[in-house]
Amino acid sequence: MHLYKYFIICFCLAILFGCENMVNDLDEDQLPHIESKLAVECYISPQSEQIIVRVTASQPLFGPSTFEPVTIKNAAVTLSGETTSVQIPFIDSTGAYIIPASKFKVEAGKKYTLLVDDGKRVVKASCVVPAKKAVVKSYVIDTIPGPRFSTDTVARVRLSWDDIKGETNYYTVRGFSITEQTYPGYIPETGGSGPVRSDNKSRLDIDSEYLVNDINLDGITFNAPIFYVYLPRNFMFQYVDDSGKLATAYSDPKFKEVYVEILNLDENYYKFHRSLKDIQNNDNPFVEPTLIYTNIEGGLGCFGAYNVGSLSIKP
Repeated sequence: MHLYKYFIICFCLAILFGCENMVNDLDEDQLPHIESKLAVECYISPQSEQIIVRVTASQPLFGPSTFEPVTIKNAAVTLSGETTSVQIPFIDSTGAYIIPASKFKVEAGKKYTLLVDDGKRVVKASCVVPAKKAVVKSYVIDTIPGPRFSTDTVARVRLSWDDIKGETNYYTVRGFSITEQTYPGYIPETGGSGPVRSDNKSRLDIDSEYLVNDINLDGITFNAPIFYVYLPRNFMFQYVDDSGKLATAYSDPKFKEVYVEILNLDENYYKFHRSLKDIQNNDNPFVEPTLIYTNIEGGLGCFGAYNVGSLSIKP
């Protein structure tokens, strides 16, 4: 029995030493020489109010590096359609190249090309805006008690949409909620303070990595993840009214609107974000590294497009 245990221990040690011997340090000249590249990210849509292009530089494999993005501010950024093109200027306050959508019309079903030239490097990419919108098939919104206090109120929202038939589609979901409440604030007309009714806008609590496709599922009904909208607690406050007396008011919070968008994505958008998701969720050190998808010729990043189907729910 002791001999058997001794054999097992020796066998395990041999495996461990064998693994250690497999790890070799490589000299710098044995590794590929990778220079800095332009990294471009831009997503266009017929429904967007702005066209935003972010241009940064990747960091070389060797040499000094920083965790801060290296923004390229002096590039010539050109967006072209079938018959028109526009130069997009850099806006210092945003760190990106931006124009209002009114300066360049993005149309569903059309192809667009993005060209970026920083004087040393030139990269380009093309994408086609999805022609169709996804339409919400059904939704249910109800209220449930909050998780912290029995007096809290939470709106639970569930919705579904039918897949666009006869083509490969990629989807994600996003949106926002608006609640309103009264709070003590400044009243310009009187120069004093008192009850002020105000809206509060918040992004919906939807998984930012939510991505689905209809490969081998053409025409099915998709169910979005259930999401929740939290209503602020009702509270009491006091203020001095116009007559100088102490008065009482309540915040009286209410749900005002839930706005949901279903994005019909092009393949570039989907593959880029899917590869980012795979890398973030891969904690296994024994699995091969995953390459980040790019459709930027000569560079990194993504130039993609989407078409938005939306629904406004006003409880």
